[in-house]
Amino acid sequence: MSDAATGEYDELFWRDEVMEAAYWMLGEGIEEAVAPADLRGFLDAPPGVIDDTFADLADGGHLEATDGGFVFSERGEREAAKRFADEFDDIQGFDESHNECDDDCWCHDPDHAEEACPSEHDHAGHDHDHGGHDGDH
Repeated sequence: MSDAATGEYDELFWRDEVMEAAYWMLGEGIEEAVAPADLRGFLDAPPGVIDDTFADLADGGHLEATDGGFVFSERGEREAAKRFADEFDDIQGFDESHNECDDDCWCHDPDHAEEACPSEHDHAGHDHDHGGHDGDH
């Protein structure tokens, strides 16, 4: 494999790794926004790779800068969700609805109707049927 092909492969590899790790951290509510430093403890990347990957993802419209780091754009979140699901789809019980609540979620209980569903963290547009409630938690 040529150096150019190896570099392109590495770039794609790290893009996937960064998107999946950021998606996981944001989706699980570990961080409100993710910065390159947040991923250095999880990803064993060569120096500068995580920072460069964040910059490339932001330049490509997948990440948006905030005061606390980066969050996914709508397009970026869709792509990250797909990559995350593709990576972990062979794990028993995991499917694309990993970050969506199900019928057993406590947010469907009228006593919790005013509380935010834990699956909604940084997942704007996720719609719940709350049995006659207006959908706001």
